Amino acid sequence: MDKCLKILGNIIICIVILACLPLTVPRIIGFQGFNVISGSMEPEISIGSMVYVKQADFDDLSEGDVIAFESGASVVTHRIVAIDQGSQLLTTKGDANDVTDFMPVAYTNVIGKVAFHLPFFGYIAAFLSETYGKIVAAIILIVGVVLSNAEDKKTLEKERDQGAVKASKSTSINPKIILALGLVIIIGSLGGFLYIFMGYQKDKDYYAGIQDEYFKWPYQQYPDGPQGGEFPWYEKIYVDMEGLQQLNPDVIGWLYVEGTEINYPILFSGDDSTYLHTNLNHEQAKAGSIFLEGLNLPNWSDSHNIIYGHNMRNLSMFGSLKFYKTEDDYYDDHMYFQIVTPEGRERYEIFSYFDTEAASWVYTVPYYDNEEFSDYIAQLKKHSYRSIDKEVKSSDKVVTLSTCSTSGKRFTVHGVLVDKE
Repeated sequence: MDKCLKILGNIIICIVILACLPLTVPRIIGFQGFNVISGSMEPEISIGSMVYVKQADFDDLSEGDVIAFESGASVVTHRIVAIDQGSQLLTTKGDANDVTDFMPVAYTNVIGKVAFHLPFFGYIAAFLSETYGKIVAAIILIVGVVLSNAEDKKTLEKERDQGAVKASKSTSINPKIILALGLVIIIGSLGGFLYIFMGYQKDKDYYAGIQDEYFKWPYQQYPDGPQGGEFPWYEKIYVDMEGLQQLNPDVIGWLYVEGTEINYPILFSGDDSTYLHTNLNHEQAKAGSIFLEGLNLPNWSDSHNIIYGHNMRNLSMFGSLKFYKTEDDYYDDHMYFQIVTPEGRERYEIFSYFDTEAASWVYTVPYYDNEEFSDYIAQLKKHSYRSIDKEVKSSDKVVTLSTCSTSGKRFTVHGVLVDKE
């Protein structure tokens, strides 16, 4: 019986190690791994696969290649169907999609070419990226180590009587080696968790410092309180835009979703990658920055503007947007957001929110006051998880807030301009 347990323990350890190898070894040799969370590339690349991407020069890309590219705050894996050599633009399409992606991909947003993929390992990567996943893996590994050290006493006594103890030791797996390997994996997992936690905390502290220096609540700005009643919407926050632009000229505004902790500066670089994992000081940051779509105009004159932010697990950045779809009464208490610019303040009322594909029609910009924009607005209202009785016309100004979604898609919140000061 003990011998069977020992074999079972060794098998468990081998399974844990083999499961971790595809998640670590490719990175060492220069590949980036991404978890596939949508079925747009089925049947070739299924949901739950892990794709491995290698950086490629523009001249090395051909029609038919599968590439990974940045789309707002997301990474998309689609196939190249056409190449514009002069503008270095790529037309892409998901194998399972009926039409090509709405927007061509600039080469500057290309991460690389997909070299190979492994089915199912995306699920493993997603599981191990969570705290409970690391804990479960560590527990399984410890169980394996304990079982692998099980000894069959009768067998040992027989071998000892035959003088074969030395031979037995030479042919069996040394438990100390297995234990050492297990400890390395456990320590590495805990170290990875600690690294992620410290990164989250560092980014949270950084933006708290930005808010302390450049942002004030009304009671800080007006200690005596409002002149009768409550503060009007345009006095609920004060932002030092001049100071922010001295810190970084790419700051074009400030976003505040009323009644929430979404309260951050908005940046614009002309692309969708510069501030994806970079803060206002151009320092690497897992949370990145809140930024405007690169195809929009930085003066906010477009009829449709898109603002991106990461869906952080500690609910920072756009992490709390998910509550619109998970909590029934959340919309009623948080139906407005503000955008403060150097020119003034704008207030938007949310009229739609839903999940969509990463390269969907939702991310089309710019729009103008015409029938096409009117049809677009109608589609936004049609797809909304909640029917909201709010008239929105093609002459109105619409802003979309976009973030990643745990459903494998992108979650979008849409607001229409209702007031400005």
